[in-house]
Amino acid sequence: MTTRRPISWFLTDQGRKFSFVVVTGTGIALTAVRFTPHTFLIDKYREFVHYYSAGKPVDLTKSLRDRYQRCLDILKVSEVQRKLLKPFTVFGFDLFHAGSTGSRFGVLIGIPVNFNYNNLDDVAKDNVQVNQKPVDLSSEVGKKLGEALILPEKVQEFAICREILMTQNNKVMFESSYPFISVFLVYNLSMYLNKRLNLYAAPVAMRAMLYSITGLFGLGTYFLLKDATEVHYETSTDKALVQLGKEYVESGVVFYEKLLARNQALRELMGPEGERKYTVKGNVNYTLRQPHVALVHRKQFFEKMLMADDPEEGLLET
Repeated sequence: MTTRRPISWFLTDQGRKFSFVVVTGTGIALTAVRFTPHTFLIDKYREFVHYYSAGKPVDLTKSLRDRYQRCLDILKVSEVQRKLLKPFTVFGFDLFHAGSTGSRFGVLIGIPVNFNYNNLDDVAKDNVQVNQKPVDLSSEVGKKLGEALILPEKVQEFAICREILMTQNNKVMFESSYPFISVFLVYNLSMYLNKRLNLYAAPVAMRAMLYSITGLFGLGTYFLLKDATEVHYETSTDKALVQLGKEYVESGVVFYEKLLARNQALRELMGPEGERKYTVKGNVNYTLRQPHVALVHRKQFFEKMLMADDPEEGLLET
């Protein structure tokens, strides 16, 4: 019985060195794609997500700047960190954050334009559109969307505090390292199995199948790490918000009720696309992944804290 000798150039010492360089470069490139928008290119990132009107970036109104400053006071943010935080008006109706207070490049806190809405007339003046079609605010679903976009002042403070807290951690550092870790996990696992199973002497199709399986495993590992990290910090942030007092627990319930109602309205207005994007209850439809804590679960958390006589005691049970 004869053993087939490997003839691929990639199996030679020179080929393996080349493969190692390519894998290392790929891992570094993927890490850079995740890391640079939150550090070196954070100002460019802000330009990309900024809300523009007539081709010019829209500044925050004085009332929103004052509300943002109150949030800094509520959270007792140090003077050093205040200099790093940069609030701005973000495109769309979701709050936004980027960067980390642990980085010298600063932090972006995006506040959506609907935080200026006080009534349905303000919504109408802004000519809100869904799928490039104006929303009829006199219709039942249009009114539901309009009312969901109007947030009480305390609820806005809750939401801004939430975004600020989401930047007071090392999430960016962790999530930036995951692509590199996943790529090298796949590379080393493939090398080990090739040697263990003597696949270098097997047909190319066998190794291709191995690389496909380990590649999917690496991709799954990346998403698992990233999603687990995001869920961890979202949960920690909600727990920190509870400690601000009962008023903010109540605001948390209202905030997530508004988000769920908004998504339910969008589900109806967007037709088949909305049905794919949002569930009947208003959660975002993620299929197999869970990149965020479900909105309905976050709402239930604050409802549970609201019913507890002592929110601190409720946190211990969570």
